[in-house]
Amino acid sequence: MSPTRAQRFALRLAAIALAAFGIAAPAAAEPGRASVASVNGLIVKLRDGTDASEPAHKERLDRALRAAGLNAKSRHLGPRSRHLDFGGRLPHEEAQRLAQRLAESPEVEWVVPNERERRLAVPQDPLFAASVSSSGQWWLFPAGGSNANDIEERRRGVAGVQTAWQVGTGAAAPVVAILDTGITSHPDLASAVLPGRDFVSTVEYANDGDGWDADASDPGDWVSEADRSASAALFGDCEVGDSSWHGTVIAGLLAAGTDNSLGVAAINWRGRVLPVRVAGKCGAEVADIVAGMRWAAGLPVYDGQGRVLPLNPNPARVLNISFGGSAACNAAYQDAIDELAAKGVVVVAAAGNEHGAVTRPANCRGVIGVAALNRDGFKSSYSNFGTGVAIATVGGDPRLLGNWGMALGDDGLLTLGNAGTTGPRGGIYTREAGTSFAAPVVAGVIGLMLSVNPSLSATQIVQGLQRSARPHVVSPKIAACSDLNPGRCICSTATCGAGILDADGALRYALDPNAYVAPARQAEVIDNIDVTDAIALGADRPANTGTPVAASDSGGGGALGLGWLAALALAVIALSSRRPRSLGPAPERAAR
Repeated sequence: MSPTRAQRFALRLAAIALAAFGIAAPAAAEPGRASVASVNGLIVKLRDGTDASEPAHKERLDRALRAAGLNAKSRHLGPRSRHLDFGGRLPHEEAQRLAQRLAESPEVEWVVPNERERRLAVPQDPLFAASVSSSGQWWLFPAGGSNANDIEERRRGVAGVQTAWQVGTGAAAPVVAILDTGITSHPDLASAVLPGRDFVSTVEYANDGDGWDADASDPGDWVSEADRSASAALFGDCEVGDSSWHGTVIAGLLAAGTDNSLGVAAINWRGRVLPVRVAGKCGAEVADIVAGMRWAAGLPVYDGQGRVLPLNPNPARVLNISFGGSAACNAAYQDAIDELAAKGVVVVAAAGNEHGAVTRPANCRGVIGVAALNRDGFKSSYSNFGTGVAIATVGGDPRLLGNWGMALGDDGLLTLGNAGTTGPRGGIYTREAGTSFAAPVVAGVIGLMLSVNPSLSATQIVQGLQRSARPHVVSPKIAACSDLNPGRCICSTATCGAGILDADGALRYALDPNAYVAPARQAEVIDNIDVTDAIALGADRPANTGTPVAASDSGGGGALGLGWLAALALAVIALSSRRPRSLGPAPERAAR
């Protein structure tokens, strides 16, 4: 008897919870790239006409070719489409010119080059591919699926990173700074980590015995009841919990060793990350975040004695921040962001996890605020939403969150972690969920964009992400996102940014921003038995209360890690026992 969906899910969770480094790698294809050097003619489609006969179509095509001064043999492909053979392969640039000439005919609906497609790049990382026991790194797989597919084969909300690898895999990748809890060693990070710096100024929160220093290692950010009892002033409003290893998790998404026959893959195959430790126990202080932002970008920063710190020898073009607070953007953030933008540096920030208003600094002017989507394209149950969001992508959507989780949720983003509960221990692999982890997906795609075109300006980067985005999904059954419907819901450009991140489109924009033309796309329609089952349970979440709705004081990104997965696999936690942990206000709280 075949296992049920719930049984398959439990098996996969258990396998990930026990995953070790020595798993055998599947046979891997050699990375492929789209052939853009030459093409075999053009594919043309005629406009609809009154005479649908074959002779009439041929006559109209011949007329269009003559008007364009072209001569080609044609082969039937569809009712009104033909392959045009010019007697040999054409340089890609010439094919584009011929296509433009032909497209000027009133007879022609569209023309595209007949490019040669190659198999998608498949890195030799054993946990990348899906298997009987694991959904693999589905968040990197090509976008696709339909309502007829099982939920595990529907990926209408993913960025399609594997498709984008046909254009570029991240060679000579720019530096992406991770402003977070620091970093721990992991066999799958290899040489991707550049020398960083520690900017946690309050010694009690730093947990390493001092304040600012040149060591970006993560000693752990756990908070115990003993901490709270010993100093209510320092720890009284802090959540008790184990260390998050949040910076390591994000580093894994961006720069885990890829195609190295070990563990998982990352967005950038040759990624370089700069760990800038701004957070310790209880979160991060705004002043430390701002100092870390400036240092990461290569700007001068002064210590408490007024001495300039050694300049960062590896300035970052992209800053990822998965911390924030529920207040409006303040002048300290905005000044730093404006200064960075003038240098061509972009800031990517998590929108937050309270299914409410966007947290700061994602709500600051010029920041790329990121909302989290379910793998099928609608908003994840926890994700914040609103006008501060620039774009949306998958961030995981745990099955234990909201009333609809077991029907529509997913198992999170597979990446790197650490086995320690307080201090660091060995490296592990873990699944996580939250806008904290949607943000680095965007940061990673920006890194790919800059790897194919380092001259992109900050403005072009934002334009490229937004112009190439796929339209938000629609549904006849799921309601739009609003204060009355803040859980799993249908996004719009007003609530979740320009659309769904499309990695392949963003890279094609990056190759030539001036020539890029966004393809005509129709929104995917979400309507399947899983949605019907979910709606029968009532609203995913109750309406937000208060006027206006704002993120809670424990705002921000989120992570649900290995312990959560193990507990879920054993079905020993109640539906209401977990929620995404917080980013938060003063101090800013982690997207963990």
